[in-house]
Amino acid sequence: MKSSPVKKASITLPTELEAGLKQLAKKEHRTFSGILQEAARYYLGVRKLEAIQSKLAGKARKLHLTSEDDIDRLVHELREK
Repeated sequence: MKSSPVKKASITLPTELEAGLKQLAKKEHRTFSGILQEAARYYLGVRKLEAIQSKLAGKARKLHLTSEDDIDRLVHELREK
């Protein structure tokens, strides 16, 4: 499998955060860069899920879905059709 192109970036971190990340990298036998890449991917994933959740929350409000029971009811109604 071909690896993705990479781009160098310069960031500023508080000293304690940098130390904690370096300690974690050492403990997990990983590179500092690898830890930061994973953190960035995780952050992007969380933001994507938040955007999806926000979009679906608006649709749920329009359908007057306020609980999991409401969702279960709607699913059963749709399956019966």
